[in-house]
Amino acid sequence: MSSVESLMSMHREDMTLLRTEAKLARRERLDSSREMDQAFKDLRSKISAEMPVTSSYSFKLRAPIAFMATLMGVISF
Repeated sequence: MSSVESLMSMHREDMTLLRTEAKLARRERLDSSREMDQAFKDLRSKISAEMPVTSSYSFKLRAPIAFMATLMGVISF
């Protein structure tokens, strides 16, 4: 019986150790993930500040093209 109890106690100790290691690893991953997210946000804001703000031609021409397509569809019937 003593060997079974010693095995159980060793198992409990091992599981406790594994849980603490898993918590530490998770915390480190979260910290590094936060740092990477912050660095990405900083880089994105820096790039967006450097780029000029222009609207593309496809956005400007979307409504007239849609209107012409609708008009052509109505006229063709």
